[in-house]
Amino acid sequence: MLNRLSAWWRRFFPKQPTSLSVLSAYKQWRQRFFCQRLKLLIWLLLLVLVSIFLFEIWTFFAIPEAVDWSNFVVDGVIGAIFLLGLKFQTMAWGKRHAGLIFWFISAGVSLTLLGAGVLARNIDTTDVAVWTMLFLAQSTLVPVRWQLHVRSQLTLLVPLTVLVIVAFFTAEDAIDRLDVLFGTIGAYIYLVWVCIVADLGVYLYERLRYQEFEARQEVKTFLHAVSHDLRNPVTGTQLLIKSLLDQHKANTISMPRSLLEQMLQSGDRQLVLINSLLEAHNNNLKHLTLQRQTVHLYALVESICQELSPQLSEANITVHNQISPTLPPLTGDGTQLWRVFHNLMINALHHNPPGLTIWLTASVVSSPQPHIHCTVRDNGVGMTADQCAQLFNLYSQGHRRRHLSVGLGLHIAQQIIDAHGGTIGADSKHSDGTTFWLTLPLVNPSLPQR
Repeated sequence: MLNRLSAWWRRFFPKQPTSLSVLSAYKQWRQRFFCQRLKLLIWLLLLVLVSIFLFEIWTFFAIPEAVDWSNFVVDGVIGAIFLLGLKFQTMAWGKRHAGLIFWFISAGVSLTLLGAGVLARNIDTTDVAVWTMLFLAQSTLVPVRWQLHVRSQLTLLVPLTVLVIVAFFTAEDAIDRLDVLFGTIGAYIYLVWVCIVADLGVYLYERLRYQEFEARQEVKTFLHAVSHDLRNPVTGTQLLIKSLLDQHKANTISMPRSLLEQMLQSGDRQLVLINSLLEAHNNNLKHLTLQRQTVHLYALVESICQELSPQLSEANITVHNQISPTLPPLTGDGTQLWRVFHNLMINALHHNPPGLTIWLTASVVSSPQPHIHCTVRDNGVGMTADQCAQLFNLYSQGHRRRHLSVGLGLHIAQQIIDAHGGTIGADSKHSDGTTFWLTLPLVNPSLPQR
């Protein structure tokens, strides 16, 4: 039976995947939204209380014999609860613990009415109507944190359940027991279903808002990926053209064939990146589609060094490609792996002062599974352990940035390496350089000749 209920729940309310970056942004929005709406809820309930109080004042002058003086006491206690809630919200403690204020107000109102009904030995439909309005107002005005709504409702329903059970079994005769059964228990069941519907509405609203945040994040990631991946090839091409213009003042400029080929390759790569980004966006940016082929890391790194040569020369950066040309090829997506090494070198370029030296190495490791272990090491300013731990998060940015960046390159690199079945990480010490390392599995590896 439980399995069937669980399957039914998963069918209508499938578990949605959580992204740490989306979840963090959503929680920040939810906290602000919760505080704003909680204040609105308190003011609304306070206006309702004032209207009830004015009605009781009118009753006092119009029909004095019908006045119940305990109602004024209840109104005073509830009014004090509302005023305390408003006061707590203005304090630093209250802004951090808005959920406690919500529970304090909800539980305070419901338990005050319950206590008054117990003392008067009369819990009637008026109390049920007030509780219903309270829970529906909460779910309508503050439709987030459904667990908190359930907790506030259970604060009333648990003692109310005990009272209903006691009233049923302590009834003096069958007639009184029927009154409890068809009156009190019926109202109790009605109240329970009101709570269930209210909590379900809050739960569905939260899911909808989270999905909205996720959709926005996907669009932002796509736009930033486009700007990130296309900026570097364009920058390299601009530097080449600028260098030619500075060297030749004549109207007609002669250009080496190698430079034209390099610019053409840069343009071709931009088209490939645009197509891959569009494909990733169509797949909701959750999975990379790899176009596997034979990849020679030495040639791949050499092509990156050639394309980045204008930027490296401008920053006086020396690159040592220590990857052996005899390193066995691996099976992977050459374009995506090009992005990884390109991003790692650009990261070193952007986050260090001029005069940097970069070393690239790769070696075959046979245990536990055959793979290639690569490193990109520099002698730059380095990072702290906390900065290393945050490097691959979405939109994480270094502490020293000499160029515009959105903190996307390393996150993309991690996604690409994960799609290849490898791992990536960074080791660094402040003022002692940084070493990025990554592993890529080998398919049918053959150890290099020595």
